[in-house]
Amino acid sequence: MYFSNDIAIKIKKIAKEKNIKLSGMFEKIGLGRNTMANLKTSMPKADTLAKIADYLNCSVDYLLGRTDNPEINKINDKKPLIIEEINTPTKKTIILPFYRTPASAGAGSLLSDETPIEYTNVTKTEKTSAADFILEVRGDSMQPKFFDGDCVLVKQTNSIYEEEIGVFILNNESYIKKMGRKELISLNPAYEPIKLSEYDDIRCAGKVIGTVEL
Repeated sequence: MYFSNDIAIKIKKIAKEKNIKLSGMFEKIGLGRNTMANLKTSMPKADTLAKIADYLNCSVDYLLGRTDNPEINKINDKKPLIIEEINTPTKKTIILPFYRTPASAGAGSLLSDETPIEYTNVTKTEKTSAADFILEVRGDSMQPKFFDGDCVLVKQTNSIYEEEIGVFILNNESYIKKMGRKELISLNPAYEPIKLSEYDDIRCAGKVIGTVEL
């Protein structure tokens, strides 16, 4: 698990070592002046973390605390060199935000801007590269396509087409459903569609584009 305050401490430490002013850095990479204050209380987005790491010329893994070695593409001195590792092809990975609080494929669950976020490495593929975050499925209403506990890849968007599957925030509850005409549809026939009315507070959080193994 990664903690935003630990990341803020790492950023401050390496910036001091390299005599880099944080305010100047954030301005040059297009981040706000309150970035450091925000880092102390909430996890940064993956692209924000990558921009900071690139400017500081260190690895994202170092900022996340996954290694004590800030150097990029260098072998950690604490880890012995194993010949087999050199000859074994390695898969490229990317880091994606992972919402541990799941969206429901059932009766609904809470998902808000304050939902805790972790960051996790996943194999780089066409679908993971297109995704903005990962969500865990809770419930069985989207079977047989998605099962309870599946991790789905979500591309952030404010709207999707009918018949597409998305993540919806309906009256402060989150759902993974198929978009219908004035209704949210479950794939499991045991569940009735959720009818939408003009009084409902609903927004689309993203389009589900696939699943990923964690």
